[in-house]
Amino acid sequence: MERIDIVSVKGGVGKSFIAYFLSKTLAASHKILLIDKDLTSTLSRVYNIKGNLLSYLTVGQSSLAYFKEVDSGLTVVNVGCSRKIKNVEPKKIADIYSGFSDHDLMIVDNPSIPSDVCLDTELQAYYTYLNEKRLDYNLILILPPNQLLLDESLAFMQLFKDYIKNELSISLGNDLVNFDVISSVINMYNPRERIDISKIKDLTSKIVKIPFKKEAIYTPFNQLNTPMEISELAKYVLEYLESR
Repeated sequence: MERIDIVSVKGGVGKSFIAYFLSKTLAASHKILLIDKDLTSTLSRVYNIKGNLLSYLTVGQSSLAYFKEVDSGLTVVNVGCSRKIKNVEPKKIADIYSGFSDHDLMIVDNPSIPSDVCLDTELQAYYTYLNEKRLDYNLILILPPNQLLLDESLAFMQLFKDYIKNELSISLGNDLVNFDVISSVINMYNPRERIDISKIKDLTSKIVKIPFKKEAIYTPFNQLNTPMEISELAKYVLEYLESR
């Protein structure tokens, strides 16, 4: 099972929004496992998943409570990311992931990187499940539509890349870690605000701009139409899957 992480440096830039519509689009042709690792469990609330994986592993909630098979192409798992993860052996999470091995792609909706208390343990669990010598950290980077915040995010991503390739690889006991930005999304994009995207191209040439839509602020995801730009993002993901 391949994996793509939806990540951002800043909160409130629409990671869950992108993960929701991307997973639904890809589920039309592939079997998708959507992992809700966000601290607010946004996607789990959309899908009415009341339990979470960490509670199941630590206090023994019903095994059906932390995930839901939405349809034949999409299953959603609520991790319930919190500091509880420090009390969970990565192997236990890896065993859970192995139960979904029939899925083609795992899409992970993450907290903003600086607040991700589950980062190391959850990644270790995934790579334990994968059991491969070479580790690939593939991501879609969600960026804010403001030049200053965008530049700050890109600068931080260089530090994060070094962390994944160096520090995390040491903790995982594997020095073969590949860091690949499959695409970058500027969400809530305003074409009247001029943004220099040249620095983004140092990470990826595949840049998607999703315009700001006021109704997306107050309307539940499941009542919104899929933004047409999601099809472009899905195309980049499918190209990645075909290259594997």
